[in-house]
Amino acid sequence: MALFVGEFDQVIDAKHRLAIPAALREQIDPKEDGRNFYLVLGTGRRLWLYPDKYYQKLLSMLRATPLPNRQTQQYDMFFAMARVVKPDPQGRIVLPEKSMMRARITDPHITLVGKGDHIEIWPTKEWNEFMSKVLERYDEAILDAGDRLAASGDKNDK
Repeated sequence: MALFVGEFDQVIDAKHRLAIPAALREQIDPKEDGRNFYLVLGTGRRLWLYPDKYYQKLLSMLRATPLPNRQTQQYDMFFAMARVVKPDPQGRIVLPEKSMMRARITDPHITLVGKGDHIEIWPTKEWNEFMSKVLERYDEAILDAGDRLAASGDKNDK
């Protein structure tokens, strides 16, 4: 499974093409993860990119029954708003107009953010504002994570 890390400033061109940096593309195993991406609208109205084979596995876990039920009907939006996007030989994908509108992307300057199993697309200005706030608490977040790791290690020692 791909592990996406890092932040990359990019520009969406007039044809809505977005270059996926080589540093992110190299984190994908085409045999395991696929060659294409699913573009979905995630939380915070951010666009998320998932490797296609991985996303298909995620969706198959959600759709455990072939018969409709209340829970699976809630997941139907994942299918309706998802789009397959195929990188061209230069690693560019085309962002559909509807997807950009739903994510409120009006500025061509965006930042691609590695989020573990997917890539998030943020307007650069919003990403920078978010990071300014997060960095104020960064030391505490690291110390909290260290405390949790130490506590889980203590449990494993028993």
